[in-house]
Amino acid sequence: MNSAPEAGTPLPPGRAGSNRIVQYVLHYRWRYLGGLAALIVATVAALLPPFVVQRAVDDLRDGIATASLARYALVVVLFAIVEGTLRYYSRMVVSGTSRIIEYRLRDDLARHLMSLDHDYYVRARTGDLMSRATNDLQAVRDVLGPSIVDMSRILVVGVAGIIFMLFIDVRLTLVALIYLPIVIGLMSFFETNVETRFREVQEQLSLLTDRAQENVAGIRAVKAYAQEDAEVASFASANEVMRRRSMRLAAYHSGLFPVMGLLTGAGTLLVLWVGGHNVVEGRMSMGEFVAFNFILAVLANQLTAVGWVVAMAQLGAVAIRRVNEVLHTQPAVVDGAATALPSPIRGAVEFVDVSVAFGGREVLHNINLRIPAGATVALVGGTGAGKTTLASLLVRLSDPSRGGVLLDGLDVREWPLDALRDAIAFVPQEAFLFSDSIRENISYGRPEADDAEYETATRVSRLSNDLKDLQDGLDTNIGERGVTLSGGQKQRAALARALLKQAPVLVLDDALSHVDTQTEEQILHGLHDVMRGRTTILIAHRTSTLRGADLIAVIEGGTIVERGSHEELLDAGGVYARIYHEQLEAERRAQEQRAVDLRGGGGA
Repeated sequence: MNSAPEAGTPLPPGRAGSNRIVQYVLHYRWRYLGGLAALIVATVAALLPPFVVQRAVDDLRDGIATASLARYALVVVLFAIVEGTLRYYSRMVVSGTSRIIEYRLRDDLARHLMSLDHDYYVRARTGDLMSRATNDLQAVRDVLGPSIVDMSRILVVGVAGIIFMLFIDVRLTLVALIYLPIVIGLMSFFETNVETRFREVQEQLSLLTDRAQENVAGIRAVKAYAQEDAEVASFASANEVMRRRSMRLAAYHSGLFPVMGLLTGAGTLLVLWVGGHNVVEGRMSMGEFVAFNFILAVLANQLTAVGWVVAMAQLGAVAIRRVNEVLHTQPAVVDGAATALPSPIRGAVEFVDVSVAFGGREVLHNINLRIPAGATVALVGGTGAGKTTLASLLVRLSDPSRGGVLLDGLDVREWPLDALRDAIAFVPQEAFLFSDSIRENISYGRPEADDAEYETATRVSRLSNDLKDLQDGLDTNIGERGVTLSGGQKQRAALARALLKQAPVLVLDDALSHVDTQTEEQILHGLHDVMRGRTTILIAHRTSTLRGADLIAVIEGGTIVERGSHEELLDAGGVYARIYHEQLEAERRAQEQRAVDLRGGGGA
């Protein structure tokens, strides 16, 4: 049976809060039912040979021809072929379906993670999400595939075997099943404990994955502060907790199998004792006794596998809950319902009575700011004033607690997210680059750009200054998160990416903070032509970056306290003037210190 994903028949989204995994099982119910039907026939075929053996043994007592014995053997072989073929088909159908569901769930999980808002990722741990997307999905696959096959086989063999045993001898069947209450009690105890221990293992595995991811991502900081040994010791400590929890789980797995073997062995001995007396006393034929023990051996073998099946079912149940916790998380930022969008997009932006609160604390209060299409507006304020929060509302990384943000007169919450974010080129404070070439990183928002557009974007961002020093130019691979580039090069690559997008609105959130002042002046000069006719929002700590803005808005105490041009705000002598003069003084002191350092170096 081909288990390739059926890419052409996507399952429609379920209702909010519904169990996505159950939906998939129901969607593929006919495959499961087909596999179950084959399994039932295979089980019956496996339980019929004991009756053939019964006839053969009884005939041996009365004398049997070699030809008749060969016919009995041929019938047993035919039953074995039928059983093997149907069991193979059943396992291929069910296990293949479980892999299709795993494929679909992994796609659903990836798509859902992309739909979740920025605040979710502030709270979530990367390692935990990675663990759910890998280990937990594999456990889900196992419970929907091999576990279902084995559980169904145990149930079918159990029911059919008991019926066949009752058909042979009712009293001996009751003797054989006398230990079943003990098995049920043992399963109940095991079920409760293995679930708790598996959850502990998965949670610790998530923590270990997160720790490893942080160490790899922050390897520069680890090495810069010579903390390799401390990080290894911290990881070893967490790994030891993982080992202890895994051993506790393994103890339950390992202990169940010998206990089940002991119980089935004791039941078999009891049947041999009672059944042997029945044969001696003539209440049962030798053939019936042999057939009964054959069926009992099949049942005992299945009961021994109960421990593994129950363990896998419990592991799968925990994994299903962990996957569903993510799938059931509703994004706080959802697509807008507007069907008629402004065309063309001019880029007029307006913040109307905007307030933003995080954790019950209001960080922005009653912000009112109108930015005409094509204008350049700068946001100024101290660290933590809320400038980045305000800018992020435009691209809907989060939504305001009160008020609204308008783009071309339409509330951004009404815009479809794709259309809204296509209209805005956003350069965040921390430039994120992918583990790919510079070309692929720059073209991330507009892969169809031509060479002339690449040249313009790299020239304006002054990334072109560095390309000639790189062996493969734009095609140079920059490593994970751009590890081979400096902070300034990363920022210029992110700026080039935004420029190449050619969106009507450009947001630069402290995008030149790691760039030296000389290069910054060159970039700002090149940006004048780019920003002409394009709405631009600038956020920067250097007032030199903001002088050419049409309007400067100063944020302090969570609200706009001043607004005007550079000259107007300096003349007013308020917050902006204070920030400006503080920066001038800081730059003067830095220049004096550099001069002292140079003189000291010359004297040496």
